[in-house]
Amino acid sequence: MPGIIAAVIWLYLYTPGLSPVVDLLGKADITIDFLGVHTVVPSIVNIALWSNLGYNMVVFYAALQAVPREVIEASVVDGAGPVRTALQVKTPLVRSSIVMVAMFTLIFALQLFTEPMLLSQATPMISSRFSPSMYIYDAAFTRNNYGLAAAASVVLLVCTIALSYGVTRWTNRANAPEEDAR
Repeated sequence: MPGIIAAVIWLYLYTPGLSPVVDLLGKADITIDFLGVHTVVPSIVNIALWSNLGYNMVVFYAALQAVPREVIEASVVDGAGPVRTALQVKTPLVRSSIVMVAMFTLIFALQLFTEPMLLSQATPMISSRFSPSMYIYDAAFTRNNYGLAAAASVVLLVCTIALSYGVTRWTNRANAPEEDAR
C-alpha cells in the first residue's frame, strides 16, 4: 500500500467529526484523540506498520513455502509439536528473510516522511523535525538552507549504511558458530 494512500485513509479514521471510529467510540463514552500529544506517535507507527505489513507478509509467506516438507515431517516424527517446529525448525530456515525484512523496516523507518508530513497538516503535535527526512525537507524548502539539507542527507545516508552494516555483521556473527559446528 503506498504510504500516501494509507496516510489519507488513517487520517480520515483519526479525524474527529469525520471518523466513524471516533464517533462509535464516542457513543460508548470513550474519548480518544488519535492526533493528541500522547497518541500521535502511536498513530504514525500504526500507519507505517499497516502500509508495510503486506509486503513483509509476502516475504515471510514465500520463505515459509520454501521450507522443505521433509524437514517439517522429520520434526513431527521426532516428536516436535507445532510450536517447537515453528521456533526450532522453521525460524532458523527463514532467518535470512527475517533479517531482510528487519533491514528494510529499519531503512523505511529512517526515511519516514509521507505519513508524518500528511498528519502534520491535521495536527500541530507533529513538528517539521519529527523525522530525519522531514528535517531535511524543512531545511531545504522552508528555510532555503540547501547546504544544511545536503549535509543532513549525507548524515542520514551514513547512518543508514552504518546501521545496515551493523545488522548484517550482527546476523553473520550469530550464524558463525552454526557453520563452525558443521
